[in-house]
Amino acid sequence: PKYEAIRNNSFFLNSQYHAYYQKHGWVKIEQVVRQEEINAFMHTFNEISKLEGFELNENLLNSGRLFNPEIRKKTQDIINQNAITILPRLFDMQKTDTHTGGAYQVKPPHKNSDLLIHQDSTVIDEENDYCLFVWIPFCDVTMQNGVISFVNGSHLWGNTQRSLGVPWQFKNNIPALYKHTTPVTVNKGDVLVFDPACIHASAPNLSQEIRHAITITVLKKNYQLVYYFKNPQIDKNLIEKYYVTENFYYNYDFISKPDETQWKKETVPYKHFDLTEKQIKKLIKQYQ
Repeated sequence: PKYEAIRNNSFFLNSQYHAYYQKHGWVKIEQVVRQEEINAFMHTFNEISKLEGFELNENLLNSGRLFNPEIRKKTQDIINQNAITILPRLFDMQKTDTHTGGAYQVKPPHKNSDLLIHQDSTVIDEENDYCLFVWIPFCDVTMQNGVISFVNGSHLWGNTQRSLGVPWQFKNNIPALYKHTTPVTVNKGDVLVFDPACIHASAPNLSQEIRHAITITVLKKNYQLVYYFKNPQIDKNLIEKYYVTENFYYNYDFISKPDETQWKKETVPYKHFDLTEKQIKKLIKQYQ
């Protein structure tokens, strides 16, 4: 109930969208984004794809993980520019901030372009708060070209300490989780709004074309960003929690320990989830 209660404070203008999101961890909203906005995102994509460090091979590419700060900066700029017009169509702007982050999600046509089942990194302190991602495809997303599938209700399971610096808590449960995913096809102009804590995967792109998309992060006003790091040098029952700003996401390499001289840190209890398949099934049943 705790994680449901945190999400009672709705960001959505439409109460039905919020109710659906609260239960499932995601909601599809039709015909939100205009062609000229997709064109602007595509124009910037063409610019960043020429910069050093941008390499599209057979795997899904997330521009937020590319090391060149210029790529990250150009991406943030186009997102902030378009968030001002897109987000007010969906969310209460008295509560949410338009100056926010995001990344390009580029899926090349290749059988290895699937994205394994996972949860996205924690952005804010999910013990007390939540945030949303708005996923905007630039084309229709079908069962052929990289559909996203969700484990309904998994945003409420309480795994709140997630990052590339923390081993994923459910990695031993991957086969069991795949059996309980719901695929969601989306048309161009539609958006998927989902919780970064909601477990999801995306299928390989078996079409002939690149599947382009971009994510925009929706945060409440006066948000505080956090980053968790599982430091092998400290007690295994503890985890480091860093209080960071956007600059951290522009410049950090996502592998090494964050710089303590730059970011305030506290050490907090680590939440272990070592679940059997039976326990996973019970959770799925409880929340679906």
